[in-house]
Amino acid sequence: MKRIALFGCVGLLAVGCSGSHSRALGGYGISLSLPHGWYGLSAPGQLQAADFPLARSALSSAQRARVRRGHVHVIVWDYGPAISYLAGSHSPVKGPLVFRRRDVSGPFEGFPFDHAFASRSVNLGGELLEVLADLGPKPVGATRLRDANRVVASLKVSPTQVVLPRSGVLSRDGVSLRLLPGWNGRIDVPASRFAVRFVLRARRGNTRVALLELPRSVRGKQLGLPVALKPVTSRFARRVFSTGGRSFDISAVFTSPRGLEQANRLLAGLRLGA
Repeated sequence: MKRIALFGCVGLLAVGCSGSHSRALGGYGISLSLPHGWYGLSAPGQLQAADFPLARSALSSAQRARVRRGHVHVIVWDYGPAISYLAGSHSPVKGPLVFRRRDVSGPFEGFPFDHAFASRSVNLGGELLEVLADLGPKPVGATRLRDANRVVASLKVSPTQVVLPRSGVLSRDGVSLRLLPGWNGRIDVPASRFAVRFVLRARRGNTRVALLELPRSVRGKQLGLPVALKPVTSRFARRVFSTGGRSFDISAVFTSPRGLEQANRLLAGLRLGA
């Protein structure tokens, strides 16, 4: 996805602004606090911060930032709300997030092979994030990791809006699903909707269903409602499709064929209005 650079010394999009206090860098559902002497870039799906000026071109390719010895470049990629089949490689973190010694590794594809890096993939506040720090050429002193952690520890995720069912129906922007007996659910609306407009979650016992509305730029196979899930594995089913000019990603995790039957019975009640 093409990312648009929006930055300046105004509001939450701060780039090397003057003053001795920290400034907030964000505006797309995640934010960092920049110490004096740090610079930042912000765009949908990512934040970048460094203790040297960053060119706009770094937003399209973080590898373009030239990290000299003694400097640090921090990149945060936001992959959207945590969904069960995606979240396995992202460990839950309550915060503050920090790099540990065991997180130092490298090299990373596209980045200088002689640099040291710290990397973590986490679920922070229900958002899947990949956080990478380019610590510059090896060898790297302990102060570089501490400098990176000064910024990374300030990483915050904006709260998600929660929509609860009314009269047994979950509804958002013309999409509705009636919960059958034994099911409970909610709709999560992320602060930033560049990757996912909302997530409808429903659960009955060990069976969990997630319906994501994707950005209108995403197109799947054209299907009419109702849509039945087809198993990908013995415990997982998924379908990405478009209907009525909108696109959706529906998945279910279950422990038995009975669970998949229950999920499809629930999804038979999915409706799309104006």
